Amino acid sequence: MRDPTRMDLLQWLFSDAGRAAIAGAAGGVVRWVTLRDNWREGLTGLAVGSLCAIYLGPLAEPILKPVIGAIAPDGDVAGFSSFVIGLGGISISGFILDIIRLRRSKIEVGRDEE
Repeated sequence: MRDPTRMDLLQWLFSDAGRAAIAGAAGGVVRWVTLRDNWREGLTGLAVGSLCAIYLGPLAEPILKPVIGAIAPDGDVAGFSSFVIGLGGISISGFILDIIRLRRSKIEVGRDEE
């Protein structure tokens, strides 16, 4: 008898989102090893890299495509983009959160002036 959960996981791993998650996790691992973080920070980087790659990888693909074009392994610009996003996932997510905080503070200052 087949385990449907295992089959669903395998199908997801071979989907576009699954491949992006793996590439992002690989980027998180490279960051972890390069920075020599402790295991908690490393696992956090791995998870954040995966999540950022799933959601931000498609946004980075059109930016990176003209730069890497045909030199991407097997022409896989999406995989390379996901890896790059995974590599910088923590920095990218921190940058986005800083922008949100800045906008929010400007809105609150505008309300105070009224």
